[in-house]
Parts: sequence; structure tokens; C-alpha cells
Amino acid sequence: MGWYSNKVAKFRQVPDPFFSLHITGKFLAGVGIGVLLATCLPVWTGWIFIIVALIIAIPSARIVLGK
Repeated sequence: MGWYSNKVAKFRQVPDPFFSLHITGKFLAGVGIGVLLATCLPVWTGWIFIIVALIIAIPSARIVLGK
């Protein structure tokens, strides 16, 4: 198996709560980037969404990318 297939296999083994957090983090990152691109709100608002998304995604990312 290659590196990518190993990471996919690990991602499939992530428990449901961490999977939900991972998806929530991706969603919030998309919202943050959308806010930054739309610039309808101050720039710092988009950065708050992105930072929260990164914090939420840390547990699942550690499981997937860990050895």
C-alpha cells in the first residue's frame, strides 16, 4: 500500500465523534474562506472561523496523520 492508501485506511478507522468534528472543521473552514472572499464582514471574522476550524480538526488530523 502507498502513503495515500494508508492515510485513507486510517481515516476510515476514525471514531464517529472525531469524524463529525473533522467534517465540522472542514465546514467552518469553508465558511471562513467564504467570508474572507466575500468581504461582506470585517476580515478578522473570517480568520476566527478558520482558527476555530483548525482547532476542531486537530484530534482527527492527529489520528489520520499519526504513525
